[in-house]
Amino acid sequence: MLAPRTTQHVRLLSALLGLIAFAVLSLATSRADAYPWMIRHEYTGCAICHGDPTGGGVLTPYGRAQGDLLLRTRYSSPKPGEEAGDPSKTAGFLWGAFEPPDWLLLGGSFRGATLVTKAAGTPADVRYILMQADLRAMIRPSFFRAGGAIGFAHEGALPAAVTSNTANNVVSREHWAGVAFKDDQFLLRAGRMNLPFGIRNIDHTLWVRKSTRTDINDSQEHGVSFAYNGDTVRGEVMGILGNFQVHPDAYRERGAVGYLEYTISPRYTAGLNGLFTSALLDRTSGTTLKRGSAGIFGRGSPTLPLVLMAEADMLINAPAATSISLGMVGMLQADYEPKQGIHVLATGEVRVDTSGTSAGGWLGAAWFFLPHVDARFDGIVQSVASAGGTSTLVTSFLGQLHFFL
Repeated sequence: MLAPRTTQHVRLLSALLGLIAFAVLSLATSRADAYPWMIRHEYTGCAICHGDPTGGGVLTPYGRAQGDLLLRTRYSSPKPGEEAGDPSKTAGFLWGAFEPPDWLLLGGSFRGATLVTKAAGTPADVRYILMQADLRAMIRPSFFRAGGAIGFAHEGALPAAVTSNTANNVVSREHWAGVAFKDDQFLLRAGRMNLPFGIRNIDHTLWVRKSTRTDINDSQEHGVSFAYNGDTVRGEVMGILGNFQVHPDAYRERGAVGYLEYTISPRYTAGLNGLFTSALLDRTSGTTLKRGSAGIFGRGSPTLPLVLMAEADMLINAPAATSISLGMVGMLQADYEPKQGIHVLATGEVRVDTSGTSAGGWLGAAWFFLPHVDARFDGIVQSVASAGGTSTLVTSFLGQLHFFL
């Protein structure tokens, strides 16, 4: 159970995050995909550009075209005979070397990183990380839909592994099948899917993703979902049946998760979400655990170069034989694009749990400098609370290079 002082922190920080989120929601906001700042171009939904209606994963032909026109840096004017609004030939799959039929979507992603971490009083740790090496596909003949990804993980990503090695595993983060109705407004599907919760982006180590276990790295779950994508209202509910790539069965979480979002205007939306699961043996604590989370999220663009994004979630954990503990996580992020393809990002985050109050700040830059290629650099400073009321200062530098097919 939280101590009185920590409980007071929860209330104060919850109120603060609520005010921040309300302020951002008043300006802007929306459901997010892997690049949630695309709302600056009035893309409040995800299904038009992605095979997954909640964002991320394989791109549609329209998504590829808009990615080429709006995502990467342009170094020259259109060539003679080309219109300013035409995507280049390299926008297609494999830089345009192969054009799949309309019923087939293909893609892939390779992301490598160098991470330098320094905790106070300890030597610096330098690691190269293969963050992602996945191939993706989706078929959509008539009303039938089926999608999946297969990849390789040198280390980590064990909840997504389909082999059982301690390292060097084959992984499948997503695989599902379903049926779509009314021009993809409705989608009913079953399989292993991203959880429809919170701001969906590539920053899977943010506390709002780690503490709620809703990142797109390896926290997908098997289940059945129903998604609706209208002009002004979007939502998805999912019954979680457990991650069947985790063994034994006692470690599998079961429950429900969902979100609902309303578009206020082309660059302003607001949403809320909730999650509840239970497991006989939690993979972290090793005890029976019931946990839940509920919150609000948002993003929006008050001016074209600037996008603001916010999320605030309450946490409820109920381990067996102990009292219910309350906590919260929140983040506020700004993305500024001074020139097309170049992004400067600043992020503040906070977490309150049984260990105390943790706070962190990110400052980064990303550059989409070639077709299908981008680089990103982040400096991160975090004050991480530990049991007993102490805190550890951790500084990190993360450099990434990303290729996508």
